[in-house]
Amino acid sequence: MKSLSRHLTISLAASLIVFFSAQAVLVGYEMREHTEESVIAHLKDDAQGILRAWLEQSALLDVEQLQHIPEVFTRPFSGHYFQIYQDDKRVRSRSLWDVELPALEVGVHRGLVGPEEQPLLALCEQYVVHGKSMVLCVAEDTSALEAITLYIQKRMLALSMGALLLLVLIQVWVIRRGLRPLSAVRQELQQLERGEIDKLHQAVPAEISPLVQEVNHLLIVLQQRLQRSRNATGNLSHALKTPLTVIFQILERRRDDKDFASLLHQAKNIQAHINRELARARTAGQLPGGHWVHPEKDVRDLVATLSAVYQQRIHIDLQVEHIQQMPADREDMMELLGNLIDNACKWANGQVTVRMFEVDGLRIIIEDDGPGMDEEAQLLVLGRGVRLDEAKQGHGLGLSIVRDIVDAYHGDVELGNSAALGGLRVTVNLQLQHPEV
Repeated sequence: MKSLSRHLTISLAASLIVFFSAQAVLVGYEMREHTEESVIAHLKDDAQGILRAWLEQSALLDVEQLQHIPEVFTRPFSGHYFQIYQDDKRVRSRSLWDVELPALEVGVHRGLVGPEEQPLLALCEQYVVHGKSMVLCVAEDTSALEAITLYIQKRMLALSMGALLLLVLIQVWVIRRGLRPLSAVRQELQQLERGEIDKLHQAVPAEISPLVQEVNHLLIVLQQRLQRSRNATGNLSHALKTPLTVIFQILERRRDDKDFASLLHQAKNIQAHINRELARARTAGQLPGGHWVHPEKDVRDLVATLSAVYQQRIHIDLQVEHIQQMPADREDMMELLGNLIDNACKWANGQVTVRMFEVDGLRIIIEDDGPGMDEEAQLLVLGRGVRLDEAKQGHGLGLSIVRDIVDAYHGDVELGNSAALGGLRVTVNLQLQHPEV
């Protein structure tokens, strides 16, 4: 999954690296240019001093007669040198000792190697002295300047790396701070999923405010659709109840009719289909904002109602751990439990056990002391695409409705035989959270 924070950090860090790299190259270039210009200016001053000293002597080209020249030109290997070319004669400074510079053209010369492998920068200029043309080359050892330049560049590089690291850390902090509202929205979405809030708070930055508004609008639309579906379901239930009642009454008066059994069977199938589709239409699933506020109280009330329906013939043992409100639709959960417990009561001889507890979601275990179901019948009842009239009578409709509700909550249903009571054991596991996408 792509990380927006990581993408922004890498992009900004890359931009800073490019900037500081370009800065280092430009600063290094400017420093070298400035150093070279400074050396050349110094060489020009030296050349003017040597030229003045030469003009003061006779026309004879003799370095020994030159006076008033800097002492560095007389000390061997001092790093300051000059050499004069006139006709076929060459005169060099004492600082060169027995080393002779190569013949050079007028101009600036870089990368020369002088005495003791010294790197030299030379300036050669042409003059006319005592009526004769000559070329004066002045050179200087640049190793000290290059060392200073390299030292400054290293210091600048270290400072740039420190500044780069500091800026990256600052931008990481700024990005995380800037994305903090998204983390808050994510937490609110989780609260919404758990049913702790009904909508997202809109106190968010302007950039994500439209997203929050659209989510809240979507929640309203989903709730309205669910309510309309349930209203339509109720209306359809009332509309079909009376005609079906009339059909059953007519069939009861025509028991002697040869088609009575077939008609009654088909009418019951129609009723079963209607009941199942109505139950499916009422299933809300894990809609955002749906929550079951008082699960323990609602289950106890349901058990009390069913106990009254079966006139105390069935003893229902209810074991419910302390369960807080859950991110599930109350109507779905009551439909699910009602069908499971009612099926168990229909087939039980006298004992039904209901257990509810939280294990990675919600787990419901219902057992009865009835005849149970063999494995083939269990597979038939829960099989995909099984017709209701092909399922075992009594369990088929209720367990089919249960399966639809459980599917809506991304859970599973397991059927088996009860070791404690000997009848059917139904285990329902509900995630009660949206699955990872």
